[in-house]
Amino acid sequence: MNRILPFKLTAAIIFFTFFSCSKDSDGPIIAEVTVTTSDFSKTMDENPTNAQVIGIVSASTNEGSVTFSITEQTPSGAYTIDAISGELKVADETLFDFETNPTITGIIKVANGTVSENALVTVTLNDLVEDNIYEGDVILKSQQEVDDFGANNYTQINGFLIIGKRENEGYSDITDLTALQSTKIINGIFQIKNNAVLATTNGLNLDFILGLFEISNNSSLESVIGLNNITSLSSLSIVANNSLTDLSGLSQIVEIQHILGIGFCPEIINLDWANNIISVEAIGISNCHALTNIDGLSNLTNINLGYNHISISENNSLQNLNGLQNLNDTLIFLEIRSNPSLKNINGLANTNYIRNIIINNNDSLENLDGLTSVTSLGQGGLSITYNNTLRNIEGLINLDHVDGYIGITGNENLISLNGLESLSHIEGIGITENTNLIDFCSLINVLTIDPNTNYQTYNNAYNPTKQDIIDGNCSL
Repeated sequence: MNRILPFKLTAAIIFFTFFSCSKDSDGPIIAEVTVTTSDFSKTMDENPTNAQVIGIVSASTNEGSVTFSITEQTPSGAYTIDAISGELKVADETLFDFETNPTITGIIKVANGTVSENALVTVTLNDLVEDNIYEGDVILKSQQEVDDFGANNYTQINGFLIIGKRENEGYSDITDLTALQSTKIINGIFQIKNNAVLATTNGLNLDFILGLFEISNNSSLESVIGLNNITSLSSLSIVANNSLTDLSGLSQIVEIQHILGIGFCPEIINLDWANNIISVEAIGISNCHALTNIDGLSNLTNINLGYNHISISENNSLQNLNGLQNLNDTLIFLEIRSNPSLKNINGLANTNYIRNIIINNNDSLENLDGLTSVTSLGQGGLSITYNNTLRNIEGLINLDHVDGYIGITGNENLISLNGLESLSHIEGIGITENTNLIDFCSLINVLTIDPNTNYQTYNNAYNPTKQDIIDGNCSL
């Protein structure tokens, strides 16, 4: 009995221990599956292309792999997701339009079997400047029309644009051009004209004008700004803007392909805004009575072949032509007329061929020294008339050949024709109404070389015949 009890107790302990160990190690312990992900956020430009990659939704799992699927998106069908990699791509490029859908959202399900997590997708679009083209011509005659047209945010006009009214229609009530700030390109002429209360062009934001740019008859206009992106123009006309003083908005212009015309500008005192212009085909400056100098043209090196004209007339305060000294050596037409304060034309000193010169009615001009480089004239010839203080024409000393006619008339203080000694050919010459002119001896050479040269003289202090001059009877 005493032996049996210890045995049973020992057996029971062994059984219990075995059973317990067997129960605790009955197969491996299985861990719970987890999935992690994070929200996706991206800022990108509007107007992508289909299949363009947006980005990748990040995710992980502690066992196996995950799959990706779209639970919802707004707008529907905007993007797709790769089920294995989580890569987002553009599915419908038309939905990636800032004006329609500035933000595109959605929910992505990241799953491993029955375990899943959601990731929020947010795509924010950048608003890009897009081509919004108006086909046709535009005339805006009132502030309301400016505002209504501007509300369309056109970036380009394929036609002309007129701001203001046509001639004989009166004046507009336009005061503000801000509504037109989206317009960058005008593929035609651009006119701002007949606006009585428009004080500034502020609000314009133009990059390109294909045709003539005209600013005319705007009596309250004080400044031209909003055009700083323009470096080249076809032609520029600034006429009859009685209050205009500030043209700094045109200061980036380097080239004017055809004509630069400035006229009836009583408040403009200089052309400093034009300091970057190096090329133009023709220049006309007239009736700018406060203009004292044209130094702002000093970087102008090229008068393009073509029209190739310079006309400077009726500028009451203009004293010289400095600013033209860097021009190339050829002009077709030069007119210096009715500039009562003009004292010299020395700014033309580097020009050696001019087809036609007109120097008329410049009351303070004493000499022609600015023409010393001119060696020949074309068929247009030379007209020097009614310059009341002109005392000599010795600036023509190097003039050798004139295909046209020389006319010297009404220069009441001119005493001699000294300066024409080098002439070897001329079609004809008329010397008339120079009331103090007594010396024609500089014509001996040319009239001796060609006695058939057309010659006319009358109403001078001395009026020798052609033969008198050839014979040396050429002065009193």
